[in-house]
Amino acid sequence: MNPYCFVITSFGKKENLNDLKLKQLAGQNDPVQKIDFDKIYDDLIKPAIIKANLEPLIEREEKGFGSIHKTMYEKIILCEFCIADLTNLNPNAFYELGMRYAVKPFTTIPIIASSHFPLPFDIGSNRTFPYQVDKDFNLSDKENDINKLADILQHAKKSRSTDSPLYDMINGIAFQNAVAHEKTDIFRDRVKYDEEIKKELAYARNLKNSDPGKIKSLRIEAINRVADKYKPLENMETAVLIDIMISYRNIEAFNEMHDFIKQLPRYVFETVMVQEQYAFVLNRNGGKAKPVDEVMIQEAESVLRKLEQEEKASSESYGIWGRIHKDKFERAYKAGNINEAKFHLKNALKYYEKGFESDPRDAYPGVNYVTCLELLGEREKALRLAPAVEYAVCAKMKRKTPDYWDYATLLELAVIENRYSEAEEFFYEAKPMAIESWMFGTTRDNLNKILNFRKERNEDTVELEKVISLFG
Repeated sequence: MNPYCFVITSFGKKENLNDLKLKQLAGQNDPVQKIDFDKIYDDLIKPAIIKANLEPLIEREEKGFGSIHKTMYEKIILCEFCIADLTNLNPNAFYELGMRYAVKPFTTIPIIASSHFPLPFDIGSNRTFPYQVDKDFNLSDKENDINKLADILQHAKKSRSTDSPLYDMINGIAFQNAVAHEKTDIFRDRVKYDEEIKKELAYARNLKNSDPGKIKSLRIEAINRVADKYKPLENMETAVLIDIMISYRNIEAFNEMHDFIKQLPRYVFETVMVQEQYAFVLNRNGGKAKPVDEVMIQEAESVLRKLEQEEKASSESYGIWGRIHKDKFERAYKAGNINEAKFHLKNALKYYEKGFESDPRDAYPGVNYVTCLELLGEREKALRLAPAVEYAVCAKMKRKTPDYWDYATLLELAVIENRYSEAEEFFYEAKPMAIESWMFGTTRDNLNKILNFRKERNEDTVELEKVISLFG
C-alpha cells in the first residue's frame, strides 16, 4: 500500500484576502473574489499526490471524540508525507505546518498560489512550491503544476533531505523520549486523552467473575464493546487506539490484539510503537500455534528488519527480536536439539546486545543479554555487564513505581553473580507483585535454564536450586 500524504488546507470558498485589501485601500465596495480551495485540492493537490504513488488524506470535518482537533493533529504528526497550502495566509495552516515541522525533519511540502507572494521570511520561497493561477484564481498551468508537485513528492520519498527549518537550523535536534521498553507501561499515565474512554477500558481490563475460567472472555467482550462503541477507528484519538491495543495485550488476548492492530488506520499502524507490538503478537501467536506457524514468525522478523533498515529500530524492537530467537531456542531445547538450540541462543544474544547498546537505560534487553552470556558459558563478560543492567533497573525504579519485573530482574542478576542471599530477598519483594501465576513461571523457567546449563558444565548448583524451590 502507498504511504499517506496528509493535506493541510482551507476548505470551501473563502474570500481572497489580497483582493479584499486592495478593494479596501481603493475604497471600493465591489464583491471580493472567492478562492475555491476544494477545487484546488481536487484538481491539483490530490492528482499530484496520486501521481507520486502516495495516498491523499484530508480531514474536512472533525467527527472524532475528545478534543475537536486532536485526531487531525495526530494525522499531521503521524502521516509520512504532508502538503500544506498556505494560500491566503490562513493562520490555522501556518500553525499546523509549524506543528509538523516540529516533529518531522523531512517530507513536508508547503505550497502557495503564485499570486500570494511574498511569503513570510521563515517560510521562504526556496521551501515553497508556487502553483500558477490567473486573475480569476483558476489554475492556469494545471497539468504542468501537477507534474512538478508530483516530482517534488517523489524526490522527498527518495532523498529524505531535511526540509524542516527547525531541524535545519538546529543541527541534530532530538527530543528526549521515554525508554522504548517502558513506553507501553507508562502510556496511560503520561498521555492525555478522553478520560471517559480511559476509565471504560480500565474497567474492562479488571472485570471479576466467580468463575476464573470466564474472566478472560468477559474482559475481551468488554474491551470489544468499548472499541465498537466509538467506531469508526479513524475518528478515534490515536491514544485511545493504542490503549485498546495495550488492553488486549494486558489480558493476553493475543488473537484479538492481532486482529485489532490489522484494523488500525495506516497512519497509526505504521508508527514504531504499533509495528513493534505487531511483531510481538505475530511471534506470540505463531509460536503458540500447533504446529508452530513459521510464516507468522518470519513476518514478525520482517517487520523488525524493516524498522532497522529505516533506522527506526529501538531497544524495544531489538528486545522483541531477541525474544523471537529466544523462543526458537526454547522450542529446540525442549525437543532435545541442543546444537540447534545453541544456534538460536547466539542469535538471541546478538539482538539483545543490540537492544542494550542502543539504549543502556533499558534493562529488558540488558538482563536477557547477560542471561544469554551466562547460558553460553561466557561468564566473565556476563559478570562485567551485570552491574550496568542492575543500574538501569534501579534507575527505572526511581522513575516509576517498582513492579514485579524490576525485582525479578534483580533476582536473576543476583543469581548470575552468585549472590544467593540477595536473590532470596528480591524473591520476597517480587512475590506480592506477581498478580498473575505466569509471572512466577517465567522467572522460574529462566532460572531453570541457568541451572541446566550450569549442570552441563559441572558447576555447583546447590544454592541456585534453593532459590528455584522458593517458586514452588
